[in-house]
Amino acid sequence: MMLYLVRHGETDWNREPGRCQGWANVALNATGRAQARERGQELRGHGIERIVASHLLRARETAQLILEELGGGLPLSFDPRLAETDRGRWETRTFAEIMASEPDAWRAYHEHPETFRFPDGESLAEQQRRVLTAVRDNLLTGKTTVLVTHGGSIRLLRCFVDGRGIETFHTSETSNGSVDEIETEGLAERIGAFLEPPGS
Repeated sequence: MMLYLVRHGETDWNREPGRCQGWANVALNATGRAQARERGQELRGHGIERIVASHLLRARETAQLILEELGGGLPLSFDPRLAETDRGRWETRTFAEIMASEPDAWRAYHEHPETFRFPDGESLAEQQRRVLTAVRDNLLTGKTTVLVTHGGSIRLLRCFVDGRGIETFHTSETSNGSVDEIETEGLAERIGAFLEPPGS
């Protein structure tokens, strides 16, 4: 089986001046809708059996457009565990504003993501655990699945799959509407051992 990770399509907040989205419900723009339809077309013939998306609007819209391009008829569900980081009081603000008003916190986010917690929000470590839990649960279905999620969630999963720590979070990027294919052999067991180590 295969697991396909799709980052949601573009929103106006992804454009400059960029704005922190987090758990804010922001709709896709025209470019984002086109990206979602293109990904759906590309995924035809890949044996997709189900689609699961983050509950946030931009991911839901992306998943629904992919489903349309796949001809409908597949199960589509929504899982909050796939959501972007809860970014607390940074949400809805421009990145330029955050950098100017909270330079120390911004520096900590970029220099030590492994220990960083968004002000009044979630840590990347917490996000990684919930994303990994969702991925494991989907792997255990044994069905070829499309997970529609967010840039931070994909990078945190990639850190785990590649055997890297969260300190490398900022060394990789993912673009709006991108598709990552994940090799699933043994992955559910690896995640299980990480989430519930022996003797815990």
